[in-house]
Amino acid sequence: MTGFGAATRVITIDGLPQVLGVELRSVNQRFLEIKSRQPFGLASEQELRRMIEARLGRGRVDVLVHLQPHGSGGGESGLDPGRILPLLVQLRELTALARSNGLEVAPQNPLDLLRFVTSPRGATTNPQEPLHEAPPELAELMEEALAGLCGMREREGATLVQVLGGLADVLAQQAEALRHSLGGEAERLQDRLAEKIAALCARAGVSPPSPERVAQEVAVLVQRGDIEEELARLASHLGQVWGVLTAPAQVGQGKTLDFLSQELFREITTIGSKITSHAGSAAVIAAKATIERMREQVQNVE
Repeated sequence: MTGFGAATRVITIDGLPQVLGVELRSVNQRFLEIKSRQPFGLASEQELRRMIEARLGRGRVDVLVHLQPHGSGGGESGLDPGRILPLLVQLRELTALARSNGLEVAPQNPLDLLRFVTSPRGATTNPQEPLHEAPPELAELMEEALAGLCGMREREGATLVQVLGGLADVLAQQAEALRHSLGGEAERLQDRLAEKIAALCARAGVSPPSPERVAQEVAVLVQRGDIEEELARLASHLGQVWGVLTAPAQVGQGKTLDFLSQELFREITTIGSKITSHAGSAAVIAAKATIERMREQVQNVE
């Protein structure tokens, strides 16, 4: 199920104001997968994962934790010349030293320089080295971002309930159409079988069987084509679908709906193999299309 949540706060680290932010994005996936990018150590990584696992049961979740300087005094650009100029001087001296020794230094990418000077720890340490201690505000921001993400997922879930309920109603109507399509099935089978038997007997030059014998064969065919049992199971599965949709939200309902949609498709396929009328075949095709739409939507339910 898709969702987004974000939270930011201005905090103080080493006497300097910093902007700490958390962004969460989730998309549908069968299992829970967490991908995170954050500037703190492994302990913070595990804590963030624990908080997510406590709230979410499945889906791919992308976590982004960023820490940026706040109010650096560099004008509209937000850059501090006092940090940039010493770096440029050092780069110029390094380039001159390399040339004096017969070496060439590749030109620096301005974006790399910008990332370096805007690093929350400045140019005095390695910006790739993680901060080992996360500020206490990180957990609060994570909870706020999770609340936003879960709220968005809940709103999407409410919409999915309406969509799936509507599809279940459509399928119930199509099942009823299947039941009505069986009217006169025995008569159609008897007429068709009688025509085929008469043609075969005429070709072979033998007398056709008695009407009683034809009726016995028709009874066997009607029994083989009886779909009342499949329609009863179909109605039972639809009742369980409505039961899940009206029950309080809980983890695992998506898997239940996925299983029920598979069983619905199985029953419709069996019905399609039994019926012979054109109207019934058309109703089976329409029902299969409805179930496929249900299965697609069910994949978004946790």
